[in-house]
Amino acid sequence: MNTDRWIRIYGTAIIIYGVYNLIGTGNYRQFAVMFKGVPGIVIIAAYAFSIVYGICGVYCGMRISRFEDWARKVMVGLTSVSVVLGFMLSKTVMANFRNYILAPETGVPPELAGRVYGYMVIFTVLATVFELSVIVFFTRHGVLSQFKSR
Repeated sequence: MNTDRWIRIYGTAIIIYGVYNLIGTGNYRQFAVMFKGVPGIVIIAAYAFSIVYGICGVYCGMRISRFEDWARKVMVGLTSVSVVLGFMLSKTVMANFRNYILAPETGVPPELAGRVYGYMVIFTVLATVFELSVIVFFTRHGVLSQFKSR
């Protein structure tokens, strides 16, 4: 498949990921539950970043599909920050999610809680792999030349 087509595929995937990010962020109260034990200012910054990341993902994904280099640069930068934040906060977030999903008040049957947690771990790994692939793909020489030639 040629590079132009892959750029458009990635642009579409970034749009979908941006929408997912916006939906998954939810309201602040839900978001903060996953960050229990983290300083409040960090939670606010992570929440704001998540919203900005989702909005930029949708908008930049559309612009990447039109080969606008500024959008490529913005997404590489934001995705890099997201990966770093993910590695820094994932242990806390995953532990809090595990405690949350196992709590009786969530209504998740105990026999399913482990499976739900397992799916979340798998999805988190897949999201991280996707983000890393965005960084690698959009910094390759062949892809850069496609953006520079337009």
